[in-house]
Amino acid sequence: MGGADERKTNTEILVTLSPEALEALDRKELIGIVLTQGSLIERQGARIAELERRLGQNSQNSSLPPSRDTQDVRTSRAERRAAQRAERSEAKTRNPGKQPGAPGKHLAQSTEPDAVIVLDPGCCGDCGGDLCGGEDLDDDEVRQVFDIPEPKLIVTEYRARRVRCRCGTTNVAAFPDSVKAPTSYGPRLKARALYLMARQHIPFDRAAEAMADLFGAEVSTGFLDHCFSEGADGLEEFVEVVRLQLIDEPVIHVDETSDRLGRGTMWFHVVCTELLTLLHADTTRGHDAVIRHGVLPDYGGIAVHDRLAQYQSYTDATHAFCGAHLVRDLTSVATIPGQAGWSTKMIDLLYEMRAAAEEARSKGKTRLPKKVLAGYLERYDNLVAWAFVVNPEQLRPKATKLDRESFNLATAFRTHKAEITRFASDLRVSFSNNQAERDLRMVKIHRKVSGGFRSMTGAERLARVRSYISTAQKHGVHPFDVLTRLFEGDPWMPQLT
Repeated sequence: MGGADERKTNTEILVTLSPEALEALDRKELIGIVLTQGSLIERQGARIAELERRLGQNSQNSSLPPSRDTQDVRTSRAERRAAQRAERSEAKTRNPGKQPGAPGKHLAQSTEPDAVIVLDPGCCGDCGGDLCGGEDLDDDEVRQVFDIPEPKLIVTEYRARRVRCRCGTTNVAAFPDSVKAPTSYGPRLKARALYLMARQHIPFDRAAEAMADLFGAEVSTGFLDHCFSEGADGLEEFVEVVRLQLIDEPVIHVDETSDRLGRGTMWFHVVCTELLTLLHADTTRGHDAVIRHGVLPDYGGIAVHDRLAQYQSYTDATHAFCGAHLVRDLTSVATIPGQAGWSTKMIDLLYEMRAAAEEARSKGKTRLPKKVLAGYLERYDNLVAWAFVVNPEQLRPKATKLDRESFNLATAFRTHKAEITRFASDLRVSFSNNQAERDLRMVKIHRKVSGGFRSMTGAERLARVRSYISTAQKHGVHPFDVLTRLFEGDPWMPQLT
């Protein structure tokens, strides 16, 4: 075959060669065509497998959010959850609703009502006679209505007395810190406004409308913006207190998520525990943002995360990887031909270890029995060995994307055995990083409700106030109370025992 023919694609060769031309080719040329066809078929097969797998990705086997799931996936997930609920219900033989013997929840009558209205029967329902002289029975039927008062702004006037001393000096009384102008809104109203914006993520225009409808306060969006800034500026000490407390915690959870900044992207970073939340807004996802956050660089305890490389670079901390993310990665790899065996068995093992850890923790134990843990770790090693049987270390130069993904995951399970199984070897560590994801969820809701941010100032304000509200709620303190204290100049501080 000539040089021009050698440059033809495999498809062109198949189309242009007639049976007579094929017969005229010698054995070497035929072998070359077959090898070319085989190479093309192999590449096409790998590409088809990758595209089919990409089409099958959802929130259960990839980083895609549930909102990106197809209707079929959502229906399947709903049916699976319904079946699981039915199995649990059948196993416990429970009917829906309150169970026999369980304490009920209802609106109980108050022993000290704010107002009492006495209702007289008027006249006898039988004879129609006047009841003025009738016998008063002391067994009145009582019903109570719980409602809220009509919203009304209460104006409080402060008068600072001026008194001249006998020495001739004029003395003027000091106003409270929250009384800064001839007329101003008070701490409680500001607390409600900031609650609407930072807790319920209502945009400024709608928040102003809500303030007018709910409280009769005709506030401007400029007032609301100033209110947000005033609240955030008053939390500098709170942020530092929480940062230092997190550094002293034995286990922390760290994570990050993106948000919109104008037409670009910014990031929220979180470090948290069951009682503390510290959010940080930054223009970057990387090391500089973690340094500015100020916790992980000085931390020496156990950090739970999703095995992002930037977290692992902080070697003073001991690391634990999120099991939920690992299961999702294993589920993804299980869809690759030849990988389902070891990956599904590893998922089963991780869930079995999680169940054992939860049971031991519920019994007040601090660790699993040594023999039990050793058995789990031996099975773990065997599965990793299996993973490298189907993912040989001598990767071919022409390795596909799917080959690299399965090999990289197998390598991660071999290299980071301690980090992956930390939840079983140290029962202080939870299986997943859900604590961090829960604390980030509200900023994701902000994006859905209010959209992105026009400037980093807005993101930084929200990070501070959300940290304050979230930490207070973890301690059982009402947001209105802590926000009112914030505007009174006395921010609430967490007290850890």
